[in-house]
Amino acid sequence: MLTELEIAELTRDDDLAAAYPLMAELRPRVRAEDFIAQVRAQQREGYRLLAGSFGGRPVTLAGYRVSITLVRGRHLFVDDLVTAASEQGKGYGTAMLHRLAEIARAEGIERVYLDSRDTARTFYEQVGFTMNTSIPCYIEVAAFDPHSGDKK
Repeated sequence: MLTELEIAELTRDDDLAAAYPLMAELRPRVRAEDFIAQVRAQQREGYRLLAGSFGGRPVTLAGYRVSITLVRGRHLFVDDLVTAASEQGKGYGTAMLHRLAEIARAEGIERVYLDSRDTARTFYEQVGFTMNTSIPCYIEVAAFDPHSGDKK
């Protein structure tokens, strides 16, 4: 079955549009009418979107970028990884991670990083990821009072 999984980078607008319903499973806040423009903006900053297709339709997607930070050094960062809910457990996500590891290896990169939802932790641990103790967090800029320098 996995030998029939075709993984290719999505570069054409019509391919991106076809991938939107699957990406929306992971990123429901992204609206269909904004999806292609947002991907294009991210691509200008090095983002690449791969689709794993089976039977001519995307069943798994991975968005990634090569990055360098003080804490992680040069690494491949997976921004988005999703397998269709109806296709989970068939090895597609694992196959996509193997492809990402091949890309990293070809680039001379030693580590792949991602931020995981708690619900996906078991999957990533089974694949071999090491979980760190950092917790991604954010704050709305509007929550800061520009006059006091303190959070409201």
